[in-house]
Amino acid sequence: MMPAFRPLERVLTYNWGSLQKGSVVVFKNKEKIFIKRVVKIDKGKIYVSGDNKKLSSKVEPFTLDKLIGRVFLKY
Repeated sequence: MMPAFRPLERVLTYNWGSLQKGSVVVFKNKEKIFIKRVVKIDKGKIYVSGDNKKLSSKVEPFTLDKLIGRVFLKY
C-alpha cells in the first residue's frame, strides 16, 4: 500500500474527540515526530503502524501524553 502522507507534506490536527482504530495521528516519540495510523488502543497505550509496511519505521506503543493530535486535513 502506498503511504497516505509523504515527507514535507503539511497536516492540520485537533485534540478533541476520541481516538479510534483507523485514525491518523501525529505524536512525539524519542524527540522525533511521527504520523501513523492507529491499529489498536489497549490499557492506555496506543498502537500504531504505517500504511506502507515495508518502508514504514516501526515505533513502540505510546501513551496519550505523547499525542500531538489527530489529523483531519492534509495540504
